[in-house]
Amino acid sequence: MTWRCRLVSRSGLRRRSKMAKLLKTISRVGPACVMLFLVACRTGDSQTTRTREAMAQPATTQTEKTGELPAWIVNPPTLPPGRVGKNNCKFEFGVDTPKWDFHPDAGCWEHAGPDGWTRQQFQKLHVPKFHECNGGPGDATAIRVCRAGGAGQDSPCGEKTGPKGCARCVVNPTCH
Repeated sequence: MTWRCRLVSRSGLRRRSKMAKLLKTISRVGPACVMLFLVACRTGDSQTTRTREAMAQPATTQTEKTGELPAWIVNPPTLPPGRVGKNNCKFEFGVDTPKWDFHPDAGCWEHAGPDGWTRQQFQKLHVPKFHECNGGPGDATAIRVCRAGGAGQDSPCGEKTGPKGCARCVVNPTCH
């Protein structure tokens, strides 16, 4: 056998030995990679679904006043899933208009109530200078009732309406 034949046969053996090691490693690691891929691609519990559900924040912290309010005001206590990330509110806020789209799980939902009142429920509306946070930044989560006619109306929440025609019923602020 010439030196060329020996060299070719040795390099062929080396290649076969490397290939055997690679196949052996793949057979060990392959199933774990497939399982990891399948778990990551599950659609039933996607990260966005879990985030949306977890982020629905109750506007009602159970208080003495909450128990006295009519059901049409306190229910539902959280924004319905289809309302998170949306805003259909028409009644204006005070001087510092909150940013409803600052947080992805914020939202404001308004719908008609009895006697001309409108129920307005919102969560995580960002207010840069929030009164409830001593003028610091915070997020407003609350339920209020509003009616055309401006300030001084007696509301079903027991408060008089403010200049925009709204009275706070339930407030759950978060300060930053």
